[in-house]
Amino acid sequence: MPLPTRSVLLACLGLALTLAACTAPVAPDETAPDGLFDDSPLLPALSTADAGAWRWIPTPGMQCRDGSDTGFGLRRAAGSRDLLVLLQGGGACFDFLSCLLNPGSYDEADFNAEIAAIGERGAFSTTEPANPFLRWNVVYVPYCTGDVHAGNAPDTPVPGVGRQDFVGYRNLETALERFGGDRVRQARQVVLSGVSAGGFGTVGTYALFAERLAPAPVDLLDDSGPIVRANDVLDPGLQQRWRDLWNLDEALPPGCPDALCSQPNGDGLEFVLPYYARTHPDRTFGVLSYTRDAVIRGFFGLGDPDCGPDPSACTVGAEAYEDALFGLRTIFPPNVGTYYVAGDGHTFLLSDTFYSTTVEGVPLTRWVRGLINGQTGDLPTALPLMLADAE
Repeated sequence: MPLPTRSVLLACLGLALTLAACTAPVAPDETAPDGLFDDSPLLPALSTADAGAWRWIPTPGMQCRDGSDTGFGLRRAAGSRDLLVLLQGGGACFDFLSCLLNPGSYDEADFNAEIAAIGERGAFSTTEPANPFLRWNVVYVPYCTGDVHAGNAPDTPVPGVGRQDFVGYRNLETALERFGGDRVRQARQVVLSGVSAGGFGTVGTYALFAERLAPAPVDLLDDSGPIVRANDVLDPGLQQRWRDLWNLDEALPPGCPDALCSQPNGDGLEFVLPYYARTHPDRTFGVLSYTRDAVIRGFFGLGDPDCGPDPSACTVGAEAYEDALFGLRTIFPPNVGTYYVAGDGHTFLLSDTFYSTTVEGVPLTRWVRGLINGQTGDLPTALPLMLADAE
């Protein structure tokens, strides 16, 4: 049976999204207490004066793919009703090579070491005036499940690796039960973000956060986890491997038609973000990426069936990736903005480049601030400008 054409797919998507967008959002209760985590049972040892310190929150029920226990990090901002949830990056696990490069455990010692290195960098800064998240509460979710935070397949065998617990989605459900109480559901604003694998994770789990934290408004900021359309860049067969191994479809929106988000050949993950955007028209969604991101090109290249033992030989071509990245704009609705930077670098939010990056005279921090204030736009405005800058 032939696959549906692009015009049919987009028509189905438009109809499904129009029907799903009819429910009006509920505004947060303005009489709710100011601080989301002030006097929180999560932080019994903290007083108001201790706000600003990172704390590891061990959480029963959260575990890594090797079966070890994990949790999440929390930094409270006294009196703040804004919350940034950031999903950690770190590759993926679906065969021997990819699993070898992906961490299988993460505990308090790992958290303390990481926070010592990045706890004040990029979007985590508490002193940089340009930081859009300067006075926000922050939840930092570690990544040790190998399934871009969206899997639900415990005790699953991986050839050459052994049985793994792909429970990223379940971990996020458990974390939300721990920190997403009544006060957090009255947040003024929530931004779900993530870097690399965490960026992919924002797309796979947005519905979970939007549902569990309602009526709080939840926006999305995907840093370097773009799910592109071009099959020569992101092979449908690779998507199918992720779906099957991680039970990925359990995390996808049931309202997105199978002809779009879950096609017979494994294709369709690129329609998930547009679906969320159209079914949440009052929210904003952003995608950040380098135009020739070498890390993601290498990650997508692992889907090449002819890929040998040298992963560098399977890297997706730079120009093909760039074309596919700009091609995403053709399926994004107006409340999705993109900010693309010339080059083969990788991620922005947790590095100094968050403050040093500018495209067409617009600093990245200003663009992000606009996004969380309901303004979306695409930078650069055209592909040829980016090609000229990259040469």
